[in-house]
Formats: sequence, structure tokens, C-alpha cells
Amino acid sequence: MEKKNSEVTYKEIYLQPESFEAINNTLGDIYGVLDKVFAEDYDELIFTGCGTSLYLAQAAAHAFSSYNAIPSKAVCCSELYYFPETFVKNRKVLVLPITRKSYTTEVRMAIDKVRSYPGVKSLAITCDQDSALYNDFMILSPDTAEDSVIMTRSFTSMVYLAAVMAMYAGGKKDEIAAMAGYGDSARDALKKMDDLAKSIITEHEGLNLFITLGQGINYGVANECMNKMKEMGLSNSEAYFSLEYRHGPMSLVDENTLIIFLSHSETVKEDAKLLAQMKEYGAVTVAIGNTASADLKDADYCLDLPYGYNDTQNAAIIGFIGQFIGYYIAEKKGIDADSPRHLSQAIVISA
Repeated sequence: MEKKNSEVTYKEIYLQPESFEAINNTLGDIYGVLDKVFAEDYDELIFTGCGTSLYLAQAAAHAFSSYNAIPSKAVCCSELYYFPETFVKNRKVLVLPITRKSYTTEVRMAIDKVRSYPGVKSLAITCDQDSALYNDFMILSPDTAEDSVIMTRSFTSMVYLAAVMAMYAGGKKDEIAAMAGYGDSARDALKKMDDLAKSIITEHEGLNLFITLGQGINYGVANECMNKMKEMGLSNSEAYFSLEYRHGPMSLVDENTLIIFLSHSETVKEDAKLLAQMKEYGAVTVAIGNTASADLKDADYCLDLPYGYNDTQNAAIIGFIGQFIGYYIAEKKGIDADSPRHLSQAIVISA
């Protein structure tokens, strides 16, 4: 049988529920590591990564800050490498590299550099067992060995890991327990978002600018949606904090613009006003959230997430839409997302 465009990537998208279930099956091991990590006090947590993993770090830092009093932020690996004293000098810091592959050069460089400072320890959030070789601690997504160059299940599984860590450190094991059926929720969401994305791309032939908007934990997820449309579909895509979009970028909006609102429970009122304004400018609008069809009913397309999760719990699911939009853009253009232009699974910089 002739290979179809992007079939490996498409298969990986649908394997995401298995990754969530594998994490749920190893929660005892994860809790054991976290007990050791947080037996110490830290001045700050710094989540770090490159590319997709940086966007993941943005979501993870927000999740941790939402549940804990320890300050946390996201910083890309290259900044930590070039300017370590700006971030870790004379402070007790836990640095959390997020990586699909342990041999990504910038990650190794950054972690080796900051661990040379007194008071710095590292906790890897990873899909690669070998991350234990250069970190003090590690929590692992145990069933995420992607064949695709494009990060899909590795991204969402590590978002899920980061949410679990935030909740556990914040004393909210009940919220983790509430995600026992996450795999089944994800299966339902995948099918709905697949159908939604296919309809959007099929029904709007002229789309040439793809915008994803989100606040809070959804901002990092929005950035990853942007990235998927670039990597798979080689298309102009952007992501913003929702209300930042009015400050200049909306000048580009016309009838060939798709705007996806990743709605957060704290943002729905202002999201509705922004959505109405973008529709006036001609944009095709999509709203996804717990009660999107009620709160953002004026959107051209609405999808509710009726699983009973809060915004942090939803974070690993809500970004499926970016994966599928990227996939269907690629299909329309005849691009094989299994072999994305210029990209590989991990960036290795020669000495």
C-alpha cells in the first residue's frame, strides 16, 4: 500500500491517550521523586526548553505558580547557557529542563552550565530515560517513544506531567485523582477536534494566516499550536496572549484569517468581546473551552470540553486543535509532515 502523507504523525496524534494512561500507571514513582525534590526549599523554579519544549515550559511554569507559593518562570535554554548568573547566581534554584530527547545540545549545555553554580539542582521532565545521566532528578513519560519528527504526544504527555507535578507539590492529589479517566477523555476530544479541524480547512479554502490566542496556562499551549501549523503546514501562524492581539497584530486580520480562542475560565468575558470584534473584521473564529458554546456562542465554530476538568487539567487536551489544523493544512498542500523541511527530532550542534 502506498504511504499516505503524514501517516506516522497522524498515528502519533491518536496515541496520546496511551501516554496519559502510562503516566497515571506510574504515579507512585513520580510522587517518590517529587517527595525527594521538594524536601528542600527553593528561591525559584526555572522551567526551560527549546522550541516546543519552551512553549511547554511556559505552560508548566504557569501551572506550578497556580498551585504553589514558590516563584516560577520559563526561560529558553540558550538564555540560561549564555547568561547563567542572571538567573541562578547566589540563589537556590531548581531548574527543570523539558525534553523529548536527552541529547538535544542546547539542553545539555544549559544544564551543565547552571549546575556548576552552588545551590542549583535540576529535575528533568522528559520522555527519555537517559535524561537521568545529567540531572539530579527526573520524572518520566514512560510511553512516548515518537517515530515522528513532529512533537505531538511528547508535548501533551509532558504538559500532563507538569500539571501532575504542580498539583502534587501544591497538596492537590484529589485533582490528580480526578484525572484517572483522562485517556478516555482524550480519545473523545481527539475525534471531535479531528472532525472540527477538517471541517474548518475544507470549508475555508483561502485561509492564509492562522492565529491562536490564550491566557494563563493556555498561552504556552497557544504557542505550540502556532508551532504545529508552521512545522506541518509551512504556514504563517502566530500566537498571542488574547488581549495583546488588539495591540497591533489585529491589523492583519481579514477574511482569510483563522483565529482560535483557547478559552480559560477567567477570560471568557473579554474573549467574547474580542471574538466579536475579530468577526467584524472578517476573521473565521473558533472557540474551545469548557463552556465555549455558551460563553463564546458567536464563534463560527465552538467546541466544549465537557469532562469536568479545570483549566490546568484541560491543558494537555485543549491544544489538540493545533495539531489537527497543522495536519489538515499539510494535507491540503500535499506536504508530508512526517518529513518536515529542515527539521529533525532533536537539534544537535556540532563542536
